[in-house]
Amino acid sequence: MKKAGIEHLPTRTRPQSLIWEGNELVDWVGGGRRWLASGAEPSAVVNYAYSFGRAVGSPSGRFSVIYADRQTKGLVLEHGHVLREINRSFYFADAYDYPVALGMLPDGREVMAHCPDSYNRIEIETLAEGQRLTQRESEAIDVFHSRLQFSPDGRYLLSAGWVWHPWNVLHVYDVAEALSQPASLDSADLAPPINGQVASAGWHDAQHIVVTTNDEDELDDESDDLGAGESGIWSLARHAWSQRQRDWNPLGPLYPCAGGLVYVEEDLRWSTPDGLTQLAWPELKIHHAPAAEHGLWPHPRPIIAVHPTHPRFAVVTETSLAVITLA
Repeated sequence: MKKAGIEHLPTRTRPQSLIWEGNELVDWVGGGRRWLASGAEPSAVVNYAYSFGRAVGSPSGRFSVIYADRQTKGLVLEHGHVLREINRSFYFADAYDYPVALGMLPDGREVMAHCPDSYNRIEIETLAEGQRLTQRESEAIDVFHSRLQFSPDGRYLLSAGWVWHPWNVLHVYDVAEALSQPASLDSADLAPPINGQVASAGWHDAQHIVVTTNDEDELDDESDDLGAGESGIWSLARHAWSQRQRDWNPLGPLYPCAGGLVYVEEDLRWSTPDGLTQLAWPELKIHHAPAAEHGLWPHPRPIIAVHPTHPRFAVVTETSLAVITLA
């Protein structure tokens, strides 16, 4: 892997969100502004008239959700048209990221995982119709779900949330089981054994999760589980750590791309999960989304969109929209 060209797309105003739709970039928070493959930038098409700040797109690009990250309101969009509003509990909403993720089931239905009724209750529903697929009456475990992510094949769902007092944790669920037995979302899950506080987690591929932990605080000094200041790759197939190390342990959000991970520390970086191959772009001054006044994850929150099929990603800088292609 080596660095390829960086294309700087000029912008009239800084993008507020980024989603790939084919080879075009769209800012739905900004009203549907687009950056075409030709480099042209058509104007916004709508004003959603609320303080939305983040966006996530479905695998096909047909649907997106824009939401107020440390608030309670979101919108489900189909090609920019409002399908319905969504909400989450007010309870500590200003302290952690809005729990929402979009994915695709094996039968082709695109779905959304979110917490519309309570901070500790994940629901999965179809994006097109809003049909809830996990209706149940079981009692949910006491965890604040956040940073939800479907695996690339839609088989699993992870939640990198927290429990009181606070302590950052990781939960992993089998989506097929959740659809046939919804109560499984409220009981045992497939999470790896972790002795420290989860800093960040993300899918490396459909069967492996990359986990990093904060460099302080452990539950048990004698435990051999993944500890403080350590990163690991968890294999769902083997139910074991495929790798553990301390030399590479980024604490901010991780974005899978081209067999590695994009993230921001002192500067923008791409790395394989073992940290042995790394690229850096110190010349790019990355713009970060506005930080909440307080919260559980104080790390930089860049505005990044990773292309779903090609080895490239786009990131908002202080002066432009940069598209980086890896080779």
